[in-house]
Amino acid sequence: MAKKEKKNEKNSSQNKKLVIVESPTKIKSLSKFLDKNYIIQSSKGHLIDLPKSSMGVNIENGFEPKYITIRGKGKTLAELKKAAKKSKEILLATDPDREGEAISWHLKNVLLSGSASIKRIEFNEITKEAVLEAIKNPRDIDILKVNSQQARRILDRIVGYSISPILQEKLGAKRFSAGRVQSAALKIICDREEEIEKFTPKEYWEIDALFSKEGGAEINSEHIFRLLQVNQKKTDVKSQAEADKIENLLKKSEFTVAVKKTTERRTKPLAPYTTSKLQQEASTRLGFRAGKTMSVAQSLYEGVEMADGGVTGLITYMRTDSTRISEAGLKMARDYISENFDKNYLPDTPNIYAGKKNAQDAHEAVRPTSVEKSPKKIAAFLSKDQLKLYTLIWNRFVASQMTPAVDEIVSLDVKAPADDELFSEFLFRLSSANQKFSGFRAVFSSGDAKKSSAPDFNENDKLSLEKLDKRQKFTQPLPRYTEASLIKIMEESGIGRPATYVPTIATLDKRGYVERKGRQFLPTTLGRVINRQVVAFFPEIVNLEFTAKMEKRLDSIASGNANWRETLQNFYDPLKNELEIASKSMEDLSHLIRIPLARECPQCQAELFKKLGKNGYFIGCGNFAGGCRYTESISLGTCPRCGGNVVKKASKKGRPFYGCENYHTQNCEFIMTEKPAEKSCVKCGSIMGERVKKTGIVFTCQNKDCAYTVEEKNDDG
Repeated sequence: MAKKEKKNEKNSSQNKKLVIVESPTKIKSLSKFLDKNYIIQSSKGHLIDLPKSSMGVNIENGFEPKYITIRGKGKTLAELKKAAKKSKEILLATDPDREGEAISWHLKNVLLSGSASIKRIEFNEITKEAVLEAIKNPRDIDILKVNSQQARRILDRIVGYSISPILQEKLGAKRFSAGRVQSAALKIICDREEEIEKFTPKEYWEIDALFSKEGGAEINSEHIFRLLQVNQKKTDVKSQAEADKIENLLKKSEFTVAVKKTTERRTKPLAPYTTSKLQQEASTRLGFRAGKTMSVAQSLYEGVEMADGGVTGLITYMRTDSTRISEAGLKMARDYISENFDKNYLPDTPNIYAGKKNAQDAHEAVRPTSVEKSPKKIAAFLSKDQLKLYTLIWNRFVASQMTPAVDEIVSLDVKAPADDELFSEFLFRLSSANQKFSGFRAVFSSGDAKKSSAPDFNENDKLSLEKLDKRQKFTQPLPRYTEASLIKIMEESGIGRPATYVPTIATLDKRGYVERKGRQFLPTTLGRVINRQVVAFFPEIVNLEFTAKMEKRLDSIASGNANWRETLQNFYDPLKNELEIASKSMEDLSHLIRIPLARECPQCQAELFKKLGKNGYFIGCGNFAGGCRYTESISLGTCPRCGGNVVKKASKKGRPFYGCENYHTQNCEFIMTEKPAEKSCVKCGSIMGERVKKTGIVFTCQNKDCAYTVEEKNDDG
């Protein structure tokens, strides 16, 4: 009897279907939708890849990749093979992008030995309807997508494993690297820094006025008119002498309202989010770093447990460069707007948004899977960060299918004649905007929604000058790049793809090529040197136009319009020559990561050096190879309590903080949670901490008797 039961159990398991997903967290979500006839397991990402120890590409043999099982993934692969042998059908449900297609391709190759049929299924959202529909419509592996992913992976491997060893040799350390996308992004940051350094500020003056008319309403200090034209040309006041002369002339002038124009401005809603736009807006609106945005978005996509205990994905796939919305998505949004807003908020036909020329358009824009799950309704089931990001996505999506906002724009031109050999006429202008209809702004606020008013002036009214304000200004250089603006320029330049922005920025941070000042990126000395070498010896690698063309070629492989091996060959031929020249001609750069300090090590009397480690610069003994492990932290300021050095420390849990180096030796208990600032307090000279806000950087004196605070506004570029 026992044998019969065991046999029936075996037969039952062999009649089941195996569904393989990438992330283990999806198992819980899918198990709510699929019955006991399905077994769900996870590949936990890539299982097969190029080796880390070598390039893993046979360039002479048509760029044939040498794939291996990733170290540590053997157990997972064995479990999948075991489950596959017991299943009658295998459904590969990896992520719906090129990386996911490649993972499915590798899985199919290693699981083929069994008798089960292997098919690919794809869903853009983790909802019951989407998953069941995907299972009804399995397909074969898209080999063109796989070839595109292979070409990209091999191309990046060739660049990284060819150029990086040269840099490592010249720097004398193995932690430095170059990369096809990484190096182009570094050049963008370095070029901007050079522009800032070369920038010469130019003086200019702004002149504002307040007017009144006889018998008019009380003067409103917000009704400021800006001097817009002098002698019917754009104002260009370059000196105080010129500003003073204009002021004297205006005090003698007569002022008349020359033009009063009232117009209507219609502002259309923005498209729903692509990956890059979501990263940019989460940075500017929520203060999220790009990596955090993608991590939170991943959790919303993979599923959140609701009140009924069911787990469902709340947003569609978060890696996309498309603004397209499916018919189901459009209907869902329009039905919601129709039921919850006045009819004037719903356009007659759906709003359709044009995509970029080079968009893959494989997936919809990022949107909620169910618009009925409003942020307010499901707030209790989301973490604080999940709620913030979900609200942003939900609001933007619903707003994208609403009518335009309508503003009334009132423009007033005030003219003043002048009797002077240099100046004959001045024109002041005030423009105000008053919202007449909120439209999409009822859901998604935007920067153009600012309200202002205009004074009750009419054409030909004679005005009196109540106040004149002139201010000296200086032109400013373009701001440094932030994560948001760097991702924007990478997207506009065609560098990388939605999935590569975050790892690219992480690599620049990790290598010590950039540092952050608040939200802004500054290239380090090391980063600038690396950039100069790559630009000098491998100009096409960092040429934005070349990089964008290469991205288009990789896209062409996916569409079947280019051969992946030929594409790689055409790229490698000129690179090979550049590698030979760089290996012979690039200068030694090791002095940058081992700077002598003309001090002896207190333990072994060898020379101390300022060394660049994976976490930044530190002071270490030059006799490390001989066994001396003496190190010091670099002073970041002076302790306001005892005068010792403030250094970076780590808590018992490994969390960084800053404190006095005499904490243990002299019982000084000074610590600060904020990062020490480069500037000292202007009032007492003590060390200041800097804290990043969405509006800028707040500097706070760490001397409790002073506690001076000042904020520097931050232009987000």
